[in-house]
Amino acid sequence: MSNINVCNKCDLIVDHIPLEKGKHAHCPRCNTLLYTNKIFSISTILALSITGLILVVIANVFPMFTITLLGVGESATLVQGAWALFEQKFYFVGLLVIFCSFIAPFLFLSCLAQVCLLLLTKRNTPQLILLLKLVNFHTKWSMLEVYLVSFLIAVFKLSDIADIEFQLGLLSFVSLMFISSLIMYGLNLELFWQKMERNAKR
Repeated sequence: MSNINVCNKCDLIVDHIPLEKGKHAHCPRCNTLLYTNKIFSISTILALSITGLILVVIANVFPMFTITLLGVGESATLVQGAWALFEQKFYFVGLLVIFCSFIAPFLFLSCLAQVCLLLLTKRNTPQLILLLKLVNFHTKWSMLEVYLVSFLIAVFKLSDIADIEFQLGLLSFVSLMFISSLIMYGLNLELFWQKMERNAKR
């Protein structure tokens, strides 16, 4: 863990000082926010991660919506939507849908849940550092919000020519987006590293 912070705006190097929960550190020269000590404990992050994992499965198993066109209704899941893109030879878009809707959130949440369980049970296994690095990597590539907005725009355009009924899959996907945003807001990996160091000293 680095003991210094570099201001993104003025490049001032500042010593890293541990903060109380909910407090923020600002650059003394330009007042830019440097880092925060967010409010969620490891137990809270674990509960949110498990909830998110359940929602990932539901969002990908149950239909997102039902489209009724000329009296004929048809439901579709995310996987079926991706498969339809493959059949139309939009391979890259199909892979992107699968990656953003299932692979990335599942990997992120499962790695995060494993890290929380290992830390709470005080098991500093060799895999713990790798899992922490994977969690840190995935936090920089969270794109659920972008994917959901694009998806909703396409659905609302379709509503001009067909009746659309939202289903459980879409509700789960929206809930997953809020859970993911909540985790991003309250996740402080510094707390995880500190917990790992304390466990190692015992």
